[in-house]
Amino acid sequence: MSALDSEHPRLADRVGEDTHNVLLLAPPTDAHAEDGCVDLMTVEPPAGEDVLYVTFTESPDQRLEAWRRGTDDERPAKLGFVNVDDSSRSAVESSPARSGTALSVRSVSNPADLTDLGIQLDAYLAEWADDGNRTVVCFHSVTTLLQSVDLQRAFRFFHVITGRVRESDARAHYHVDPSAHDVRTMNTLMTLFGAVAEWDGDDWHVRNR
Repeated sequence: MSALDSEHPRLADRVGEDTHNVLLLAPPTDAHAEDGCVDLMTVEPPAGEDVLYVTFTESPDQRLEAWRRGTDDERPAKLGFVNVDDSSRSAVESSPARSGTALSVRSVSNPADLTDLGIQLDAYLAEWADDGNRTVVCFHSVTTLLQSVDLQRAFRFFHVITGRVRESDARAHYHVDPSAHDVRTMNTLMTLFGAVAEWDGDDWHVRNR
């Protein structure tokens, strides 16, 4: 069951229009994580959105396929990727934009290089700031990033990034697998975000700050 067709209220509506940064808690293998992702990425009709994915273990191609499944292949105005992976070239990167969607891919070869990652992400926010579209961001994922850097470095990084998202009037969500982290890590991360959405096995439970 897709979040877009759910009997429950939309996750994006429960999070609220004024919430710019959402921590999305769900196991990565749970289909509801994808449903929640698409829901938070479609706060406006896709044609009026600039969509940005920050991808680690999954390729841009996999993220694009998840978008197509969740939106019946509706095309955003712009589509960008920050691909944190030096193992292979994405097919998305070598393909022309489809149906008028402006598409671009930036690469970060070292997942521990938070400076480069922040520069690439910020570049999209700056370029898209005044084009009249709503920028939406999926960070996939915090759990993967924490395999390369310690919690203190990650905290400083997300403190800066969430601030830039707010300043840009964008909407962003950040995937995390709660089963992969201890209580201290989760409590530290949750202080950074305007809302925390957690899948409880039946529905999304949202905590707004």
